[in-house]
Amino acid sequence: MNEPATAIASVDVLVVGGGVAGLATGFWLRRLAPHLTLRVLEGEERAGGKVRTIEESGYLVDTGPGTLTVGDPAVDELVDALGLADAVVDVRGATKRYLVRRGRLVPMPGCPGAALRTALVSPSGKLRALLEPLVPRGPQGDESVHAFLARRVGSEVAKTIGEALVSGIFAGDPREVSVAAALPQLVYLERRHGSLLRGMAAMRRAARPGRRVAGLRGGMGTLTSALASALDGALTTGSEVASLSRTSDGYVATTPHGASVRARQVVLATPTHVAASLLGPLDAELAAALLAVPYVAVDVVALGYRSDDVPRPLDGYGFLAPRGEGVRSLGVINAGATPGSSPDGHVMYRAIAGGSLDPGFVTLPETEKLGAVRRDLETTLGVTAEPAFARVITWPQGIPQYRPGHLDHLARVGGAVGRLPGLHLTGNGYRGVGVADCLRDARSVAERLRDNVADGVAAR
Repeated sequence: MNEPATAIASVDVLVVGGGVAGLATGFWLRRLAPHLTLRVLEGEERAGGKVRTIEESGYLVDTGPGTLTVGDPAVDELVDALGLADAVVDVRGATKRYLVRRGRLVPMPGCPGAALRTALVSPSGKLRALLEPLVPRGPQGDESVHAFLARRVGSEVAKTIGEALVSGIFAGDPREVSVAAALPQLVYLERRHGSLLRGMAAMRRAARPGRRVAGLRGGMGTLTSALASALDGALTTGSEVASLSRTSDGYVATTPHGASVRARQVVLATPTHVAASLLGPLDAELAAALLAVPYVAVDVVALGYRSDDVPRPLDGYGFLAPRGEGVRSLGVINAGATPGSSPDGHVMYRAIAGGSLDPGFVTLPETEKLGAVRRDLETTLGVTAEPAFARVITWPQGIPQYRPGHLDHLARVGGAVGRLPGLHLTGNGYRGVGVADCLRDARSVAERLRDNVADGVAAR
């Protein structure tokens, strides 16, 4: 898989970046247009980007996303194509989630009836939320998640639940994240049904059977490892692209060691700031637009314990923690709910910390990071024992933040890309941060590549 950079030949399509988006783009291109020559370059010695799994002391630690949404066509098609259907494992208690309230775990309501009984919201807050169907549709322009929820269901629900959702998914500030880009389903419900409550009721009636949160046997790295294996000789790791230049009929990518590869079409499947550094000499305006997408730093902190050392085991998928509720982690996932992730008689919890609302966390020494998460588990689960296993993974450029106006910004980026024929952009900085979002976009890019490169035309 790891070939000398000097062995790279001219190709029809070059994919820069071997994370899940780049690997999936290459995989689908081979399926959809096997006559096209392909090369995928990854700067790290191992492909997968943030979607990897570390195996240590019998624990399987996902360094980024830990689950898939089975029943989403973007996921199912790829899982089936890779022959991974038997590797899908159900996550115990996946539908049961909690929110921290004054240091205590309170179940998140899963239906209107439960919402009326929840201790998360005051009686006046519940009354305001129940009036949501009477609220008129909002303006056509984009809003922050907080502004949207405050307008529709009131400021208390927006603060209590909205902050937890945004920080748990994006590690972001709900006042600075676009609802249209980050949570487009909410905007759709308002536009289609005139009400979130009516829309959610309609969604429950029309829900697809079988859609569920699931893990993969061996961790999420099973997915990226399978993609890398399927690419076979097309993938070269340890081969960073240092510069990109245009030719009369394509592009030339050059490595720091001076080796180069020529390609008729190029896909930059990298974080937006990496794409910006490569495109700056070609289009300064496009590079500036890509740099305008900010990223926040996050830590993944994994702690393993003997099951007997957890007085109040977490019986659901995990919990989210709004700021000011006595817990520093943004959220904690019950990784032990995925079969095979922990040794027999042990459990593992995976915390996400840092982000927009706690930027100082990632600058702490590792011992302080571990201490902070251990205190969170003591507060919520009563755990005081020494962990049997501990691991910290830091992502300095962890998660992109979709600011209000992101979709308009994306349209401007698309217009600028149109000035560079044969260039394509994909990854979590554009049309969704989740694994399914990246897989969906990768398939779309592969289809465009198939259509853009003339059938049967050999690479130079």
